[in-house]
Amino acid sequence: AGVPRHPAGAQPSWVTLEPPWTPVFLHEKVTLTCRGPGTPGPTEWYEDERRWQQAGSDPVSVSKGRTGSSSYRCRSPGAKLSPPVTLTFSDDWVVLQVPARVLLEGDALPLRCRG
Repeated sequence: AGVPRHPAGAQPSWVTLEPPWTPVFLHEKVTLTCRGPGTPGPTEWYEDERRWQQAGSDPVSVSKGRTGSSSYRCRSPGAKLSPPVTLTFSDDWVVLQVPARVLLEGDALPLRCRG
């Protein structure tokens, strides 16, 4: 099943990450939390535009054993689908990490070097 349409007039949900950086090392755990103005209830989760098996859980943990990127979206009850957040998983020895959130022109860009 693909990503469903959102309720008309609803406010969007958004995904927060802990830690909030990308790329992520292989096997490193990242916690995704769905935030939104909706009412309490089960959260819908999508990975690469497909319904995720952990639907209903909030927060959820992500860890990958292979390199590559995946995008994540969520929808809290009564809210619109969140914008996608992309996580890249790396097996490099050292990575230059950036915040895994949308930045606007003029925003400061914090960088983090990790090995």
